[in-house]
Amino acid sequence: MNEVERTIQCRKTSKVLLPVELRHEQQALWSEEHTTVLQDMLTSAGWAPFHKRAHEQHYAGGLSAPMPWRFHVVDPDACTALLVYLEKQAKEQADAKWGRAWESKIKLMIAACGVLIQATWLPEPESSPEIDSEGPAFSQKNIEHIAAASSAVQNLLVAAESHGWLSYWSSGGILRENEVFDYMGISRQEKLLGSLFLSPQTHPAARIMQGGLRDQRGELSDWVNWV
Repeated sequence: MNEVERTIQCRKTSKVLLPVELRHEQQALWSEEHTTVLQDMLTSAGWAPFHKRAHEQHYAGGLSAPMPWRFHVVDPDACTALLVYLEKQAKEQADAKWGRAWESKIKLMIAACGVLIQATWLPEPESSPEIDSEGPAFSQKNIEHIAAASSAVQNLLVAAESHGWLSYWSSGGILRENEVFDYMGISRQEKLLGSLFLSPQTHPAARIMQGGLRDQRGELSDWVNWV
């Protein structure tokens, strides 16, 4: 087994949780070196394959690359501010989704992480002639966009593993909501593929939960068919 194979197979889901009141201590663990490493990892992620260019409607706000994904980096300061924002919404908004979110593990994950990355994929407009009668989610081009964005995410997770960082790919929960996209300056035309929590250094009080499906993959013969 070579080093690439070893890194892929050793990577595992690690949900890191920390009480919100310890967020500032966790934030202080982030360094300029971590920022440099993250930039290198993002560069590696960007080499994921993509088959089709993103629609031109997504070339705005300084992000004009043709790849059908975007990574929005919520740095340590912004993660701390995000916690303040979510708590404020939970206290002031009538919609119960905010209260449920604040009572969930999402605040503990934000408190514990080094950095949060909102990974999005860029759908074709519904008016596009390439959207078939089954609807946008089933258009071949959108499926290819999702596959490309997923490849970029996997590249980032493997790169994180190679540097000894813990990682967790979350569906996002409240972080998928339009209001949160607006708060972060993310276009509502983008779709969240996942909220990626990366932790290069964890607080001593942090609790780490490992993924439950890792050891349920079975043998190669259980999912590979040789035609």
